[in-house]
Amino acid sequence: MLFVNVLEQYKANAKTLLVFALLLVFVLAFVAVQPVFFSSGSVFLDYNLATADLWQLLPAAAFIALFLAFYSFFISIILFSVRNSLSNLRQQYYLHEMIQRFALKIFIFYLLFCFLLFLLVTGLLFLGVQIELINVIVLLVSIALLFVPQAIVVDEEGLRYAIASNFAFIAKNKRVVLTVLIVGCVMLAALQLVEFAIDQIALIGSLVSLFIALVFILPFIEIMKTYFYMMRFELIKGHEVARRKKPHPLRH
Repeated sequence: MLFVNVLEQYKANAKTLLVFALLLVFVLAFVAVQPVFFSSGSVFLDYNLATADLWQLLPAAAFIALFLAFYSFFISIILFSVRNSLSNLRQQYYLHEMIQRFALKIFIFYLLFCFLLFLLVTGLLFLGVQIELINVIVLLVSIALLFVPQAIVVDEEGLRYAIASNFAFIAKNKRVVLTVLIVGCVMLAALQLVEFAIDQIALIGSLVSLFIALVFILPFIEIMKTYFYMMRFELIKGHEVARRKKPHPLRH
């Protein structure tokens, strides 16, 4: 039932989701910037970025910031679209004014998140920590902040309070977090198989997988997270349950 609801939200916002394909423009720029590379529908930074030459570090940082700015704006659009669909808000004020505020807050969050991860990874490498353990630590930190964008858009909170609301939601909804992680892992695993299969025919698997990730997987996960986050409101949850129980006219 959950996936039916999420797919409905995805289809209802299909035109909006196409804006994520515009992020592919950055792929061409990323290819020319070292040590940035993309694979399996994701863009990666080399852990040794801190030791890179200044003329390599500055362009990479500039492209990353620009990418995050557009990414934050697109994320705020899709999260607000789901919120709008579930809560029936139609005010033009929100559409024109709040999305800009949401996008700015989400951009600041992602920018600080990437910078702090950069400092964390650099410090762990300096201490001689194994790459495998660093990956686990980065994953745990990412999971701990999984619902911050939803708190910013749905609750209209500042960054500090959004992080606190994110922690509170995760603490009370561990099954939700586990579901999101499992679905994400399954999708990414399937995407790797698709990339591998395409590479056997033509060496464009990484580009195709990135397109699929941006247009389908990433929006689907964010829609699912937003749907889960909004189901904590009893009024919306009750409306969704009642809507599901309502008989379809074709059944009579």
